[in-house]
Amino acid sequence: MRFWIAGTLLLSAGLARADHMHTVDHGDDGHAFGAGVTMIAASFDQPLYTGNYQGVVPAVQWANERFAAGTSVALYRLEENGAEFYGFGDFVIHGQAMLIGNHHRHAGVVAAVSAPIGDDRRGMGMGHPMAMPALFGTWMVERFAVAATAGYSRALGADSGHDHGMWPIVEPMNMQEFTWSASGDYAFTPHVHGGARFSGGVPIGNGDNRIIGAARVAWGSGRFSTAAELQAGIAGDPFTVRGVVSTAVSF
Repeated sequence: MRFWIAGTLLLSAGLARADHMHTVDHGDDGHAFGAGVTMIAASFDQPLYTGNYQGVVPAVQWANERFAAGTSVALYRLEENGAEFYGFGDFVIHGQAMLIGNHHRHAGVVAAVSAPIGDDRRGMGMGHPMAMPALFGTWMVERFAVAATAGYSRALGADSGHDHGMWPIVEPMNMQEFTWSASGDYAFTPHVHGGARFSGGVPIGNGDNRIIGAARVAWGSGRFSTAAELQAGIAGDPFTVRGVVSTAVSF
């Protein structure tokens, strides 16, 4: 869930301009509609749970020069402590506004909200809504691009005396935390680029620090784009290793 948000928000700042990543072809009116699917496979080894999961995440998005909005929901197969379960993850909707945008720099704000449709007893959902506002910025020069986000995530409507720790299994986070990410990319050709990304969460109050590192490669031409990312859980036991492959088309 949160991976799709972070990846989409960081990328869409550049995609809205389509001047560096070359993966969105806006129509004559400057608007673009997109649809995509992300496939996830991960293994985890936490103090109370061990196992693996696979997920399919369809998503839709609309974007123009300054604004973007999108939704996604995941369907998971989860094996935890030898038991197997199938079900949906939480539903996510987000909106984004770019406040600064030119050929080399982009910055803006984003707000995402999740609805708890996933089974929190099995580790597929948070069990309550989450609000996730953030700031983002990108800087591009020649073949290089760097990006960063700083945000805040908080459970909505949850019992203030209840703290379930890092949850859910498929995308663990704290009930209240500061979030961050930083990434760098190099364009090998006009249609192929690759790089590295780090992201994490710092709990507010009780909780655990979380850090994820990833290497990725992406390629696209015209209306189509595909990206692959190999992630490692560095701190906080979010997972041991996770592979993510995404493909998208714009209209």
